[in-house]
Amino acid sequence: MKLSYNWLNEFVDLSGITPVELANLLTMKTCEVEGFEPFMDHMAKIPVALIEELTKHPDADKLKICKVNTGKETVQIVTGAANVELGKKFPAALVGVKLPDGREMTKAKLRGVESFGMLCSGGELGITQLDYAPAKIDGLMPLPDDWKVGAPLSDYFGAADVILDIDNKSITHRPDLWCHFGFAREIAALLGKPLKKNPEEATFKTQPAKLPKIEIEGRSAITYCGAELAGFKVQSSPLARQLRLLSVGQKPINNIVDISNSVLFEIGQPNHAFDRSKLGELVRVDYSKAKEKIALLDGTTHELPEGLVVIRDGSTPVALAGVMGGAGTETTAATEKLFLESATFHRSDIRKAVSKTGIRSDSSQRFEKAQNPGKAKAAIYRFASLLAEEQGGVTLSEIAEVSTEDYTKTQPIIVTNEFIDQKLGHIGNRADSNAAILKRLGFAVEEKGATLVVTPPAWRKWYDITIGEDLVEEIGRFIGYKEIAIEPALVPCETPRSRNGVRELEHGLRDLSANHLHLTEVLNYAFHSENDLKADEFFCTASEAMRMQNSLHSDMAFLRISPLAGLLRSIQANYREEGNTRLFEIEKLMLPPENATLARREAYFYAGALTSEAEPALVAQEVGAIVSTILASCGLMRHDQVFTNEAHGIFNPGRSGTAGTKDKKIFRFGEIHPKILAEFGIKTRVWYFDALIENLLALKVENPTYRPPFAQPAVDFDLTLVMPKRGEFTALKAAAGVVQPLVRRDLDKTVLVSFEHVSTFTGGNLKENEKAVSVRAVWRNPTRTLASDEIKKLQDGLILKMQKAGFSLR
Repeated sequence: MKLSYNWLNEFVDLSGITPVELANLLTMKTCEVEGFEPFMDHMAKIPVALIEELTKHPDADKLKICKVNTGKETVQIVTGAANVELGKKFPAALVGVKLPDGREMTKAKLRGVESFGMLCSGGELGITQLDYAPAKIDGLMPLPDDWKVGAPLSDYFGAADVILDIDNKSITHRPDLWCHFGFAREIAALLGKPLKKNPEEATFKTQPAKLPKIEIEGRSAITYCGAELAGFKVQSSPLARQLRLLSVGQKPINNIVDISNSVLFEIGQPNHAFDRSKLGELVRVDYSKAKEKIALLDGTTHELPEGLVVIRDGSTPVALAGVMGGAGTETTAATEKLFLESATFHRSDIRKAVSKTGIRSDSSQRFEKAQNPGKAKAAIYRFASLLAEEQGGVTLSEIAEVSTEDYTKTQPIIVTNEFIDQKLGHIGNRADSNAAILKRLGFAVEEKGATLVVTPPAWRKWYDITIGEDLVEEIGRFIGYKEIAIEPALVPCETPRSRNGVRELEHGLRDLSANHLHLTEVLNYAFHSENDLKADEFFCTASEAMRMQNSLHSDMAFLRISPLAGLLRSIQANYREEGNTRLFEIEKLMLPPENATLARREAYFYAGALTSEAEPALVAQEVGAIVSTILASCGLMRHDQVFTNEAHGIFNPGRSGTAGTKDKKIFRFGEIHPKILAEFGIKTRVWYFDALIENLLALKVENPTYRPPFAQPAVDFDLTLVMPKRGEFTALKAAAGVVQPLVRRDLDKTVLVSFEHVSTFTGGNLKENEKAVSVRAVWRNPTRTLASDEIKKLQDGLILKMQKAGFSLR
């Protein structure tokens, strides 16, 4: 979410608080501020300029020389704009000004004539998204004749601002913070400053009117308020309002839509303006019928499932409640009277509507978190006030309200100071007591000795502050967690009674995969679509997959039955940026029970997928080596591993296999079939392997036998080889020959036991398409120390192998 520093400053005095200090304060005590950046700061440096002289360029037919009065001086500017005109006013970016596209104005010569800046178009000013016709002209942006020469554009478009970018995840639990006033109230409490004004206390003179009857079916809404507004004209909003909305990511439309959005971003209360002439005499909130259709403002038409909350004009649905208005009752330039809706819906109903339709809006974002119904009337008053500031003669009817519950009641929370201090830990000298801190944050506190009876404010009671631990968090963040002393926990130091073999194996596999096999771990959703189920039915058939009753999205309706779909999506998202993508994942599947009397079985898996620009045969060899290394790490020695060529539906015919023991197949691996890759939008080869953790765990030797270290030293040999820049280490490894473990210690046989990557270098005297790779080869004879002539022969033989494979010695 984006926050305007200037907008916040309207509600709380931020003088003396820089954007950096504000961002740090919020990050340490409220939520994460991901960053901040200036907005339209160039507008304060660009003056209204008057063209006082206009002559043709002596050496260019399309260029003109302008004498431009900037208020402080007259400067010469050369322009090629066709619509430049003597006596007219245009924006002038002078030397030193930096435009939104990054260009900085400098003194220049255009065909021999000096120019000291540039006359600007709306595009060059970055304001073409405004509902302002001059900004959209293909040429210079003409300015009104009554604008003062020399005045900065910020006088008319609004002051330069700084926009703070809030991490939405860090305020999911704080519905009150999804607006500027909510943050201003929070900042005022943290700084100990009073609020300048409270837009939630807005009022407006009302008059009697005949309103449509409002009905609420069951619990389809908590409260619904409606009123009529008249005496206005639909037109463009003032430029300052438009630019303010643009600063928080909202495109201006017209004054009615813009004020509706301003109220939303200001106090967090969604609202909707219907054209009153297009509504009948009954507004009804109820639930959709199966296959009922509705056309929405975004131009889409949806066939609704049963049970979504809708707003009806009589019996016709005219809005998807809390999400988006309908296309048949929207305001237009001809609208003369509004029916303004401001309601509060149950967050579960809005989440259901978003999940079923796939539509998420600024309104639904706020309703999904739960909003305070007490703001519903305030939004209507605030809407009328803002409209009246623009146009005289605005009238507002009395507000009709229908509620299904008493939302004014608040359940107090009873805690003790001892409970709070015990949960928080030791804090040094504190300036405020627990009660004082809570009062600063807007809570009503009654002190009864060491007991506190705390009543949350209306804006914090909706799914936010409900238990004593919530109050502890409030006090802790207010004081600052860095003030809490770090002390060791006074608990007995005991050896765990039992080892968690699954967790130990997972940690070992992660270390091996990331640090030795050079794979990158990914975390994918544990949900499948119906197409995902059909992609791989190795562990479980699609018909046996578990469907969720309340899924996050229609494409996430089933619990995962295979790692394949998630890894392919990760490949699809990454392989275009990095041709050699190497991924692995350790998570769980939800599989059918072994028999009907048992619950479904959670089975952890280890799976990997990779792409490569190397020769397919080399990649296939590497995948086999990865599988073999993992099996060996789990206790299955390489000489006991059994590999078979075996076809499976997800793999390309003849390019797959299995690995395991002579009695059990543990891994399946191979190249994924192109038809499956096409379903995921992948146009490159993908190799894949997977196994269940329980099968790998069965290989673990509980009591490993001790093997003494070798008495004879190994021989190390480091060398640096030049290879293609896009080449892979596996090609070097293949050229070196078979790396063998020493199984028998009584045989007088010298073997290559290790061939490892040391470092990679590019640049220097290497060609652009080359790189130098340093490797370390290790030989060992278990029965004796190698003589120098034997070592020389091994080293020369390795160099010769590399040269024959096309890798030169550096």
